[in-house]
Parts: sequence; structure tokens; C-alpha cells
Amino acid sequence: GLMGRHAIFDPGVLVTPEPDPHDEAGEFEVRVKRDGAFTSLFFAWHPLDVVGWQGDLCPVKLNVLDHRPVYSPSYHMPPSAHCTFENQGFVICSFVPRPLEEDPQVLKVPFYHANIDADEVLFYHSGNYFSRAGIDVGFMTLHPQGVHHGPQPAAIEKSKTLTRTEEIAVMVETEKPLIPSEVAHGVVITEYETSWAQGMGLLD
Repeated sequence: GLMGRHAIFDPGVLVTPEPDPHDEAGEFEVRVKRDGAFTSLFFAWHPLDVVGWQGDLCPVKLNVLDHRPVYSPSYHMPPSAHCTFENQGFVICSFVPRPLEEDPQVLKVPFYHANIDADEVLFYHSGNYFSRAGIDVGFMTLHPQGVHHGPQPAAIEKSKTLTRTEEIAVMVETEKPLIPSEVAHGVVITEYETSWAQGMGLLD
């Protein structure tokens, strides 16, 4: 991005895996998913008989607390400013504790918007989410492409007296639509989608 590769986090904090080879005997099944269908592959050796990494492409781990948030005292930064990783078709953004804007004329919560080209899912890891009433640790929200969303009405007033945000959340935006599973449908809080209208007095 414009700030360079060292601004959001120091690459030195990335953790790379150590080989953990397995040599158990037996037959092992590996299921490969492709275009929604599974294929089973069977091996006469353990598929995790790794001895090391070769090349410059390997999995890495980043502790979200090592993420350095972007901050402006006079402007509320859009979510894209908190982008941690980008890949073809999706981005990952991290929201961590940071000072809030100091200018009394500045909106301290996310402005109303509609993502015209992406679905947005947020996982609320810890902290206090003052911009979302009824959201607690471990919750997830899904804002589909083209659907307007933003701070609930009470959050705007509450934000005027705050000086910091203490939330930790991870957001994923995808170009392809996200289709909730049956398990997800089973835990949906149906009142969430009307919570903005309720705060505005448009619904009882």
C-alpha cells in the first residue's frame, strides 16, 4: 500500500512453522475439495511426513496485537486503511485498540456505506464494540454486497465522550458472495438487521 510494507506490522514479528514430521504406519485418507466436490486420495504413508520448507512461499502467523493501527486526529480512517493482507478475491483487515479522533467535528465511528463489490464479514474477538449494540465477544456479522450499514444511532452519541476504542476484530471482504451454512442460519440473531431502524424510531 501507500504506507509501505513495514507500516502496518514489522515483518520480523511473523512466525513461520517448524517441521513436525510424522512417520506413523497405515493407510491415510486425504480429502481434496474442488468446486464444491470432494475427492479422496489414499496414501500408504503419513501425508505430513514433511522434512522442511523449500522456496519463499510458506504459511506465516501474525498476532493481531502486533498490528499497528493507522490513526488520524482529524479524519476517521476508512476500513481499507486497516488492511493487513490482500490476495486475489479477498482482503483481511484488523481492528485493534487505538486512540479515537480528537477533532470534535469528526465522526468517530464508521460512516454509513455500502460495499458495491464485496461481501463483508467481521469476527468480534474481544473488547467493547460501542458501534454495535448487542454484539459480544465471539459474534460474527455479515453485511452482503450492496447493503447499507454503519454505526447504530446510539453509537454516534456514545462515541462523542470516548477517547479510545478497545476492540479487537478481524474483517474479511470477498469479491464472491458468502453463502451462510445451515449451521450459521441456526444461530442468526434476526433482530440485528433491524437494529438501526429501531434506534431511529422507525420500528418498535
